[in-house]
Amino acid sequence: MKLRVALIAGAALCALAVSPTYAAEGWYVGLGAGWQKADNFTFNTVDGGDTAYTNGGFIATGALGYKYGNWRVEVEGSGSHTKYVGGYEGGQIWTGASVNILYDFHLMPRWGAYAGGGVGGGALNREAYGPFLGAGGFGQWGFQWQVIAGLQYAARYNLDLYAEYRYRGLGVDNTVEFYPTPGGAATGNDPRQNVVLLGIRYYPFAVEYVPPPPPPPPPPPPPPPPPPPPVKTFIVFFDFNKANLTAEAQQVVQQAVTTLKTQGSVRVLVTGHTDTVGSDSYNQGLSVRRAEAVKDEMVREGVDGSTVSIEGKSFHDPLVPTGPGVREPQNRRAVINLNS
Repeated sequence: MKLRVALIAGAALCALAVSPTYAAEGWYVGLGAGWQKADNFTFNTVDGGDTAYTNGGFIATGALGYKYGNWRVEVEGSGSHTKYVGGYEGGQIWTGASVNILYDFHLMPRWGAYAGGGVGGGALNREAYGPFLGAGGFGQWGFQWQVIAGLQYAARYNLDLYAEYRYRGLGVDNTVEFYPTPGGAATGNDPRQNVVLLGIRYYPFAVEYVPPPPPPPPPPPPPPPPPPPPVKTFIVFFDFNKANLTAEAQQVVQQAVTTLKTQGSVRVLVTGHTDTVGSDSYNQGLSVRRAEAVKDEMVREGVDGSTVSIEGKSFHDPLVPTGPGVREPQNRRAVINLNS
């Protein structure tokens, strides 16, 4: 069970490691929409202070920005509407523009977070309903600011989806009497908003990143050297003017038979030789007898005699070249050739 869990976790980490990570840069356009709730509005009239309570309302944003590395700079326009109840019934329309500076944090493939803020200007229209319809206007201009934090997901190489929170404010000239109440014209506090947005950022000029192909595999190791060729030749030496096998000669014949059985050879040639002492005709017969002695020993060791051929070469193919009448031990031999 523990091994299975470890394998599954390892596979998940591998999948995460090879997932594409999109990091578009350059120009982008952004659109957002969401919900905002303004702080309660306190105001003063000639009859004293009062409070208007706010319900939530909509907000929409549009931005043109540029991203370089982890930094983004954008110019943004926004508009929102809030409804008041309580001290008076009316609404608040807030429009504005700001320059935002944001920093992106990489969390994992496709996922990131960001934080920043913006400053600019905004216009406020507080409007009254009912018997006070028509009051207000867009004459309330002031300094607009906001702090921003969000989470984003790279849906494609050129498209980010985001969700963010903002807290923002607008400083208006409260010396202006901006709407009437039952107590007369009034002034009040600057507006503040808590904002939740969902939106997209589209990078029209982004180019999809294609990872380079993996390097070619290393060349295979060279093949191992071929095994040494099997021994195919065995030499049996004889005493002077003899054709019988010594104990050492019998051991050589046994080695040849063992090799023959291991290799499965089908033809064997035994060639007898002599030194240069004596006549050619005598040494020819002696060389043949030496080959026959080797063949007989091989047959006795279990080799099929029909697969063994013999020949004699007298002293015409010496192992050690000598003159006539020289007793050279290495020339007194029989050569066993396997697979001939």
